[in-house]
Amino acid sequence: MKKLDRYILKQFLGTFAFTLILILLISVVFDVSEKIDDFYKRSAPLDEILKDYYLNFVIHYGLLFSALFTFIAVIVSTSKLANNTEIIAMHNCGMSLKRLLKPFFFGAALISCLAFYLNNWVLPETNQLRLDFEQEYIRNKKKERHKNIHRQVRPGEYIFLESYNTKKQKGFRFTYEVFEEDQMVSKFKSDFLTWDTLEGKWLAESYNYRELDTLRENIERGAKIHKDFGFFPDELIYQKNSTHLMILPELLEFIEKEKIRGAENIHYYLLDLYQRYTTPLTTFILTLIGFCVAIHKKRGGVGVNLVYGFILATMLILFQKVSITFTTNSDLNPFIAVMLPNIIFGIYAYYMFRKAER
Repeated sequence: MKKLDRYILKQFLGTFAFTLILILLISVVFDVSEKIDDFYKRSAPLDEILKDYYLNFVIHYGLLFSALFTFIAVIVSTSKLANNTEIIAMHNCGMSLKRLLKPFFFGAALISCLAFYLNNWVLPETNQLRLDFEQEYIRNKKKERHKNIHRQVRPGEYIFLESYNTKKQKGFRFTYEVFEEDQMVSKFKSDFLTWDTLEGKWLAESYNYRELDTLRENIERGAKIHKDFGFFPDELIYQKNSTHLMILPELLEFIEKEKIRGAENIHYYLLDLYQRYTTPLTTFILTLIGFCVAIHKKRGGVGVNLVYGFILATMLILFQKVSITFTTNSDLNPFIAVMLPNIIFGIYAYYMFRKAER
């Protein structure tokens, strides 16, 4: 890498680090002022506040807005070069905008690779620690009892629980139905269902099993029986954001299982998966937009560039949210929902760059 590239890259990464630290420190100060009463009332230990909550708080929001921080760093560092007429000098020496863009893309690639690794292998664990702390000292205690649970565990196999206690791993009024070609072939019912950790199976109490045939009906009753119903305790209760606590290999395996089971809410999980893959693309698009916004010297300086850039970034984020809403509330393909804003703003970024070259 040439000396000029190293100089621009140093300016860019230095601005990125400064912006990241400054905004996260401000966020921590506001969060402390909002939650200090909860920490005091529930006697939260200082070491847990710092280690389990705020350390993971910084990691979470730093990665969540890494693309935006990169965007700000590009605008600030490019504006500084433009205001010092350094870009004009480079251009007069025959350097093209593509050549000038190279160190910015290299820096964006470094940030994206690091963010991708942390998002997919580190963040899920830190999220779990942060959420556990919030449940213990900030929010109400985690809900343990859930009612009216319906799930498809395999194609044609359905379960129902009137209520289920996650702490005791015990359910009440359990039903397991098997269908073949829309016809019920068997039905298993029990008053109580408890997970037996030693057997690795479910213990059904006061059960009734009916096997339906075209000619006759077989009925079996009993007090207790161990059975494998094709699901585990941690698979009964899924929240919409449960995939945020999974590393990438776990998420991929989980989605494959849910596809086999024919889960109705699988689009939530696919959205999370595709967003993890497309975040680096969003970072590069915002890098190009920020570069084009700030490449020419303006009378208002950095402030004007930041305002104009924030308008474009806000439009991109808003478009992403609207696109995701269409997926969760309609039949829009999750991959299209995630990619469409990037494609549209990618085309616009390319148009801005070609216009800046003229």
